[in-house]
Amino acid sequence: MASEWLPFGILGRPHGRNGEILLHPHNVHGVERRDFVLPSLVRLSDRELEVASSRPVPEGYLLRFCGVEDRESAVALAGQEVLLLRQSLCPLGASEFFVQDLVDCEAVDAAGRALGRVRGTYWNGAQDVMVVVGEDGGERLLPVVAEHVLGFDGARRRVVVDPHD
Repeated sequence: MASEWLPFGILGRPHGRNGEILLHPHNVHGVERRDFVLPSLVRLSDRELEVASSRPVPEGYLLRFCGVEDRESAVALAGQEVLLLRQSLCPLGASEFFVQDLVDCEAVDAAGRALGRVRGTYWNGAQDVMVVVGEDGGERLLPVVAEHVLGFDGARRRVVVDPHD
């Protein structure tokens, strides 16, 4: 089942004295930030917050949250992951998917041989990576890029990969 909330980035350092804080998107190159408007509601690990304002900067976005009005309050948010509601994001194209939707999918190679199950994903600073755990418990790390991900079927919870073995 697809999660209602999707990871978007990490809150960094506060900016100034009035509660602004830097949001580092997981993939700063994945979104044309001049055209993307953050939704008015985001989720942190422990609560939902309303975005009072946001503006793009080279490292991501500078945000102000309702009720966060000073530097000390912003510091308390630093390091937390920001999640966005799935429905607040642009609709996906026919061959597109959210990386989070790979979690718990069966991973198979192009010939249909089972490689394991996707147990998680993470951003390594250059690209998303999926962690595939085989029947024997061994882990395989595969980049989530077109060269490795050949197909995704969300309804069947299956991803076809080329592991480049």
